Amino acid sequence: MTDADPASRPPAGQGPDGQGPGGLGGFISRGRAVIYSLAALSLATAVIHFAVAGEHFQEYWLFGVFMLAVAWLQLAWAIAAPFVAGRLLLGSGIVINAGVVAVYIVTRTAGDVIGPTPHEVEPLGFGDALCTVLEALVVAGCAWLLLASARQQARPSLTLAPVFTGGVTAALLSVALVAGGPEMGMGSDMGASAAPAAAGAQSGTSMAGMGGSASGGGSGALSPAAAAIRLPTRSPAGSITMPDPDAQMQPGMKMASSRACTATPSVRQQQAAVRLVNASWAGARQYRSLAAARAAGYRPVTPAGAPVVHYISPAAYEHTLTGGPVLDTRDPQFLVYANTPHGAVLAAAMYMTTPGGPTPQPGGCLTQWHVHTNLCFSRGLGIAGAITRAHPSCPPGSRNRVTPAMLHVWFVPVPGGPTAVDAPDHQVVRAAGQVHAPKNGTA
Repeated sequence: MTDADPASRPPAGQGPDGQGPGGLGGFISRGRAVIYSLAALSLATAVIHFAVAGEHFQEYWLFGVFMLAVAWLQLAWAIAAPFVAGRLLLGSGIVINAGVVAVYIVTRTAGDVIGPTPHEVEPLGFGDALCTVLEALVVAGCAWLLLASARQQARPSLTLAPVFTGGVTAALLSVALVAGGPEMGMGSDMGASAAPAAAGAQSGTSMAGMGGSASGGGSGALSPAAAAIRLPTRSPAGSITMPDPDAQMQPGMKMASSRACTATPSVRQQQAAVRLVNASWAGARQYRSLAAARAAGYRPVTPAGAPVVHYISPAAYEHTLTGGPVLDTRDPQFLVYANTPHGAVLAAAMYMTTPGGPTPQPGGCLTQWHVHTNLCFSRGLGIAGAITRAHPSCPPGSRNRVTPAMLHVWFVPVPGGPTAVDAPDHQVVRAAGQVHAPKNGTA
């Protein structure tokens, strides 16, 4: 490929790329330098998309497929560009990367168009912003080359080795990262507690942080007997299994106890866990109707309209503060609703102790308590937001506090069963869509 500028063409006696007869000369044309640079940028964007594909598969399968498809297209373009940089390839570089940039802008302004949490705006992060800048540079570079009327000058003899090496390397990279790649996430926020920072939340205002791995309170290894526990319940969430905080803890959270709870529950504890779940469902099922919950005095404590909304009964929590039982299955302090495309669905009852108060575990390690460290409280228990990488400080008029300990009993089939420590919003919404529920408006 040569430039439209005659002064940039290689001197006589050099190869078609401006190199010496042996292909090792030091001069290349201006256009060739640009296309090599664009190939490097495209390769970098492909690596970023490969790295985040696994995380996006966990959120929604179509998101993962999109990330892999974009990564393969950008990788193929990077490999082909130095050898066949004709007008068709330059045009495809513009179309592919401009399309990805457009998707990025939409998801960071209007929110996701599809998926388990439509219309939820994705947060900004360094990795995804860098990727978008690189893609914009590829678009600009391809447009410049097209306007400069650069003509193709392929060297087929050099294409086989880099294409084969790049393809095999990319295939291995794809498999490795999708199976368990680094969570450098496009759209993965970084949460921060009042002390150390933890990886961020999807919604930023839900009681549950979203995505990523937990910090602190690791569970250690479960015994085979504990891992094999399956206790049927009457909850639509299904059977109780042994909680795995390492898998179920969310960013901005930690276990209420610093000691890992891995002891195999006794038969009595297993029976008590089943009774707790069944009694919780019996006491809360009347609130499947959002109107009934509101009539009983429950009101949202997290922003209404979010994917997952927590409702508090001030009277129930005041009863706990004045010495009433923490695990009052007839009158839980909190109800959790998931906003599905068909309306709000009762997802869980949540029990909260008093600050520094008791954390009863009738089911032993089947019933584990956790706290949130990155939430911003306005007045009382009103949650104004969360500390994240995009929002490193609390909104005006609110302050960060560690919550009292809490315990969920789930009524939708989230991973981990009815006594799972917690679940990301997208898992809760997806699980809520699987259960029968009365018609409600938006919680």
